[in-house]
Amino acid sequence: MSNTPKIQDDSAAAPVAVRAAWLADGNGACFAPGVLVLRGRTVVAVGSPESVGVPGGAVTWVDASDSAVMPALVNAHTHLDLTLVPRIPEPKHFFQWLGGVRSARLSMTADDVRQSVIAGVQRLDAGGVAAVGDIAGTHALQASLAACADVGLEGCVFEEVFGMGPRVPACLAAMEALTPAADGGHAPGIRRGVQPHAPYSSDRRVFEAALRSGLPVSTHLAESADERRFLGDGSGPFRDLLESFGLWDGTFAAGARHPIDWMAERLRAASMGPGGRQTRVLCAHLNDIDDQALALLATLPIDVAYCPRASEFFGHAGHRYRAMRAAGVNVCLGTDSALNLDTPDRITTLDDLRLLMRRDQLSLADALEMATVAGARALGLDASRWDFSLSPLAGVIAVQLGEHHAPADFGKTSTAPRWICRPEVS
Repeated sequence: MSNTPKIQDDSAAAPVAVRAAWLADGNGACFAPGVLVLRGRTVVAVGSPESVGVPGGAVTWVDASDSAVMPALVNAHTHLDLTLVPRIPEPKHFFQWLGGVRSARLSMTADDVRQSVIAGVQRLDAGGVAAVGDIAGTHALQASLAACADVGLEGCVFEEVFGMGPRVPACLAAMEALTPAADGGHAPGIRRGVQPHAPYSSDRRVFEAALRSGLPVSTHLAESADERRFLGDGSGPFRDLLESFGLWDGTFAAGARHPIDWMAERLRAASMGPGGRQTRVLCAHLNDIDDQALALLATLPIDVAYCPRASEFFGHAGHRYRAMRAAGVNVCLGTDSALNLDTPDRITTLDDLRLLMRRDQLSLADALEMATVAGARALGLDASRWDFSLSPLAGVIAVQLGEHHAPADFGKTSTAPRWICRPEVS
């Protein structure tokens, strides 16, 4: 916004008051119309115009009376290094799409990766995102840590690991070198983590080593029925894919009923082994969940990153995110990669929360909770910085409403957000 004031350090800042058609956060606050008063990044007052009144002292007013105002968003699962990869022709099967991504990555130089990551960070910024869980492929770890730090993004960059078959010894050796001390070197808000790609592409020993590393851990889990089949008896298209890549050596141990059961075994083994610890895992997708798996999931230290538009892209329907939330599972939102999105100008969970409101009639409060405070919790951040409490906010955005003015109709909007208060750069 042209009249957006520069946000200063809280102790030196004059108050800024934002008028909104309505304002809401992920803890259920909603005022229509609303006024938000900030001193620097700290909320001084929030509520209806009548309850807030006219703040005392010299106040700069920001007019967002045609817009919804909310905390900046969290994108808990994305692949920034794929931002500039040309769209892969529509595959018949998911594993064919994976092969296309692998081929694209093999053709990218380190500079290609860096430019793709920078473009991805720019699209996060265009989408009002203040915290991210990025999955960094080959050559992308340092590029992503640096690019995120440059714009003040918080969260975690997870280094992706493919450790199956003949790659297992080298992956285990690399895991042994991982320590929490390897986390540093960038802005304090952005951490380094590790991501064994998935149970069909990383051996159980690699997962257990990652869980013992002391670093944040993420993975893809329960993406499809083919994954369940592979973990059950080692057969199917994922076995074929590993053989075509030269990554099948017969050492894979099948026999799991479901990917959730497989992950429960990894968590148990990691906590009981040498240097064992209880580690939370941020698991993306979970499209294939039955009742037994759901009951087990609710007992495990797992956060779920649901990517609604990516799930639709791959033809998945009936995601059980509502049942997971009802069972006490922390479910947040991600976007997956730009290859699966219908918004080429931005990479933001704003569009995913609107999809859930429009498609599933999810309430604004629940959708915002998934896109803000739930994502912050999953990334190990202070969730109070994503609601209108007295803590310094991670950021504030406004979204123009047009004809869909009521909070309940927010799912029908399509405009990009604009920043009221950006993330702070160290």
